Amino acid sequence: MDVMFKNAGLMPLSPMESLRVDEWDQMVDVNVKGTLYGIGAVLPIFQEQKSGQIINVSSVYGHKAVATGAVYCGTKFAVRAISEGLRQEVKDYNVRVTVISPGAVDTELMQHISEPELGDQVRGFVKDIAVPSSTMADMVAFAVSQPENVDVNEILFRPTVQPV
Repeated sequence: MDVMFKNAGLMPLSPMESLRVDEWDQMVDVNVKGTLYGIGAVLPIFQEQKSGQIINVSSVYGHKAVATGAVYCGTKFAVRAISEGLRQEVKDYNVRVTVISPGAVDTELMQHISEPELGDQVRGFVKDIAVPSSTMADMVAFAVSQPENVDVNEILFRPTVQPV
């Protein structure tokens, strides 16, 4: 195995006061625990072979918190912290760790927003500015195509016109 790319995520945005605790649990389970379990699945293999690359997907909202996205942002900040801590731990095994933080990308992620009005607003915004999902593939290709002694630790990208 050469590369593990972890891209599962949920983003059911809502104000904290809505107290959608089940959604909070789902986001933590998928966005944070999914990252941890993915790492756990490949780390022994990569350590034994003394090579490999783990690519985790965060978000532009793992760099900046926004209203109605506090829990989602928290999970994506966590992905960045986990990835950086892991990078420091596995460098002596020649394992590379990359975190990619996309802005608005044309995917089905917006379908998980449970508040109808907020969902319509976000989907309309993203539809107008989103980059195609092939942009993410280009970022992954860039990270994995570097020489073995180069670790692209973090890529943050977004549509040119995205304000946040």
